[in-house]
This record gives sequence, structure tokens and C-alpha cells, in this order.
Amino acid sequence: MKNFSIVCAGVAGAIFAAGSMTALADEAPQLLQDNGRDGNPSLTTVGPVTGKITALNYDADGRTVNGLFIGATNTMLTFDWPVCGGVGGLGKIDDSVTYSGSEESFSSGFNSVRVTKYTDGSVTYPHMVPAAPTAYALTAGKITALNYDPRDGAINGFFFAATTGAEVFVDIGHVTSTLEKFLAATPPVALSVTGVKLPPPLCSKTAPIDVVVASSVNIGSTAYPVGGYR
Repeated sequence: MKNFSIVCAGVAGAIFAAGSMTALADEAPQLLQDNGRDGNPSLTTVGPVTGKITALNYDADGRTVNGLFIGATNTMLTFDWPVCGGVGGLGKIDDSVTYSGSEESFSSGFNSVRVTKYTDGSVTYPHMVPAAPTAYALTAGKITALNYDPRDGAINGFFFAATTGAEVFVDIGHVTSTLEKFLAATPPVALSVTGVKLPPPLCSKTAPIDVVVASSVNIGSTAYPVGGYR
């Protein structure tokens, strides 16, 4: 009789556990739905849409604006391209704006728009689209100053006065000891550089020196392959 009671208790416990697991499984979709962000948001192309800025959104420390809420709905505009002066400079509360982009809609009712085009009066976005790197043909010149890696003191670049054209900074990454010895020679050796010239940084208020990521440094008749564009 005692053994029978134990068996019955064990069966009852198993049935209860199975029932509990079934209940949790049944609740899971509802939990996902309630959470909103855990589901699969729908993605649609929107715009041009016109609405008013009703609130600003900030990053985790509450100091920098990273989004704009539009209208009475839970729609936030976000901006992937660099914004000169920050997102907060794109508009203020009660401004009427027009935007286009890709909208993610969550079951919670929250909508996030990755903006591709935006206007607020004379303010537009994107300010500019980043330019692509361009080829830097084999160019002769001389080193005017060396640059060093602060971690180990190795030469990782140099300022280069081209025989024709403007001075550039040449990024060479880490190089062999043989090439490093030539680069550090006094007086500087005559050399040529080829590689890729990077576009200037967006939103720069000054005219920065152009940066060339070298793929080869030629000294005399010898070509020394270096880091190259990454």
C-alpha cells in the first residue's frame, strides 16, 4: 500500500510538471508579443512623410540627442550617417519636418525609422555622403617627418612631400626592419609611394592633410609591400 501511494504521488507530480511546461509554452507567444521587441518587426519603406517633432531622445547618459519623436505616435527617427553638429541640431520640438526612410514597426506599438532623407526648413539630411577612397598612383617625393606607434616605437607612417602635388600623410602599418632602417636614414632617401588616398573626414571644419594608405614603398629599384588599404 505504501509503495502504491509513492507511485501515485510520482505520477501526479509528473502530470503536474508536464502541465506546467505546457502552460509556459502556451504563454511564450504572449510574452513575446507583450515584449514587442522580441518578435519579428515588420519593415516598410516610408515617405515622404510630414509631421511635427514632439520629443527628443537621448543616449544612455542623457547628454546627447540620438533620435527625434514625430507626431502623436511612438515613431522615432534615427540617423545612420554622421550629422555635423549632432542629431540635436536637426530640429527642435514643434518643428514641422519631412522625412523618408525604412520603418520598423514592433508589436508594442513602437516604430523606428532609419532616415534616408530629411528636411526641416533649410536644414537637410544627409549633409553629405562619405566619398569613396581613390587610387594614389606611384608618386616620388621625400619624407619630411616620421610617425611612430606609441605602443612599441615602431615607424608606422610618415609625412610625404611629393615632387608634384600636396604633402600627404602615408600610413604604412608595421613594416620590416630593413624598410624601417631605410625610412629612418639621414638624410632621407628618395622614394616613391603608391596606395589608396582616403576621403577627408565628414564635418571637418579645417582642411586636414590627405591620408594615403600605402600598398608599396619603392626605394631605388626595390618595391617593399606594406599594409595596404583595409
